[in-house]
Amino acid sequence: MKRCNSNNGDWMNLCAHTIALGPRLLGFSLVRKTAKTLLCLLFGLLLWVSVPTANAVTPSQIREVTLFSNQALVTRGAAVDVSKGLNEILIGVDAFRVDSDSVSAKVFGDGELYSVQLKKIYLKEAPQENIRALEEKLRELKASRKALADSKTVLKKKEQFLASLIDFSKTQVPEDIKTSFPKTEDLEKTMGFLGSHFEQIHKQRQTLNEKTESVDKEIQVVERELASLTRSRRKEKKGIEVLFNAKKDQQINIEASYLVQNAFWQPVYKAAVPLDLKAVNLTMFSRVNQKTGEDWRDVDLAVSNVIPLKGASLPELPSWILDIPRPLPRKAAFSGGVALRRKSAEPMAEDRMEAPMALEEAVDQEEAEFVTAKKKELPLSFEYRMPRKLTIESKDKETMLPLFTKTLKGKFLHYAVPKRNPVSFLICKATVDKELLGGPMNVHFGTRFVGKTFIKEKKAGETFDLNLGADREVKIKRKKIEDKVKETFFGKFERDTVVRTMAFRITAENLKDKALTMNILDNVPVSRTDRIKVEDMKIKPEPTKRNYQDKEGVLLWSFDLKPKEVKEIDVSFVVSYPKDEPVLGL
Repeated sequence: MKRCNSNNGDWMNLCAHTIALGPRLLGFSLVRKTAKTLLCLLFGLLLWVSVPTANAVTPSQIREVTLFSNQALVTRGAAVDVSKGLNEILIGVDAFRVDSDSVSAKVFGDGELYSVQLKKIYLKEAPQENIRALEEKLRELKASRKALADSKTVLKKKEQFLASLIDFSKTQVPEDIKTSFPKTEDLEKTMGFLGSHFEQIHKQRQTLNEKTESVDKEIQVVERELASLTRSRRKEKKGIEVLFNAKKDQQINIEASYLVQNAFWQPVYKAAVPLDLKAVNLTMFSRVNQKTGEDWRDVDLAVSNVIPLKGASLPELPSWILDIPRPLPRKAAFSGGVALRRKSAEPMAEDRMEAPMALEEAVDQEEAEFVTAKKKELPLSFEYRMPRKLTIESKDKETMLPLFTKTLKGKFLHYAVPKRNPVSFLICKATVDKELLGGPMNVHFGTRFVGKTFIKEKKAGETFDLNLGADREVKIKRKKIEDKVKETFFGKFERDTVVRTMAFRITAENLKDKALTMNILDNVPVSRTDRIKVEDMKIKPEPTKRNYQDKEGVLLWSFDLKPKEVKEIDVSFVVSYPKDEPVLGL
């Protein structure tokens, strides 16, 4: 640094000296030209000195990665020989997107750390090895395709030449053979010659077409992979500049950390349910995606839940509200209506769940266990650190890593909301000992995969319903058995009033050979205005709980069903409302 500053000072002194002596030695015009040239040269030299080059990059290696749900914290390590005084050290970073505010560094050595900042170095080609390899492969494939196209052109010319021979024999037959007829063996040789060559051309063209099609497919694959990796067409390399004032000549160690985008993990669960339904073995995996531009080779990897994920849940039943249409602001009415229509039209994850089928007994042999991660609790979150070093390349693919396995004990029962879905779900009511993130879950009964579902994020100590799939051996039906409408002009109802009598029957049937516990949710209408009245409510049998989960009008029945037993729930009520006003929700 000092040497660069000293040279810059000499150039400045030379420029000033030349300008001062110019009028006496060279004349005013020549002085201006000379000064301008020297100043341009000086500016170029300063620019060259101030821009870091690829040759000045210090070799480093990624040692540790902490993966969050939307980014990753990368830590690089480097050993550097420094001289006494101020040293400018540049540690290369190949990631596409780096959060400049997150860059930090630690220096282990005798001296003082002055500054740490992110810099850019512009290059002729991409610094990432995998991108360079893909670009080279793409160039080779395009060259191969061009060679195939050239071969097809040559083949076409051969075919045109043979066709021209046939045309020549038809139109321009020499005079000396017009009166003489060719011999049979000559005709056979000629026909054989043309036929064999045309056949060869046809086979060669077919082979070339197949090769071209294969190369085109490879080109498409490489181009898609390149498009998924490259985020910018600019060829640049980032570097972390560390200014360190060393007190002596020595070797120092540097740890530089930074946040990168295009890397994330998601929780994925596997629920293994034994045939005896004694417990649920829950395994949590991390689905890792990383397209940062840097390969993580032999790194210590940890995944953190510092940014929690959201999941889906079992179907829920809202209150059944009856009301009169009310004027709403135009914007609010539009957005609310669209949201409701979308919500009702979307299929629930549980609706797509496959039903448990006849299961085979597991083989009499112990199952190999997953190697799980080591859990570390932090003040506001927790993270899982992998037990061994891992390599995860920057590619368009997923990596599945097991985090933990635990046995959940709880109560197994069947859950149904027949108004929303005529299917009974087998669930396990369990309690979370630690925070459980939301995510997709694959369900296995015995040794057989039966379907997919979602679990919702839960805090420690919360009870949650673990959805294990639809059970078709428990029949659920909800049927409207009465719906009468009449208008009245006298009696206990007001004039011009519509009276509607409605009745429903819910049937639950256990087709299994063993007893089970059944939970059924349904709702009855709740009026929000005195102009709509819900009266003469009859419910048989009485629900186990009214206003379930603090939702007005939502009813819960919980009862046991013996093998082959059928139970019925009857609900009836009378709704009265003004004749000329439509009722929302009915």
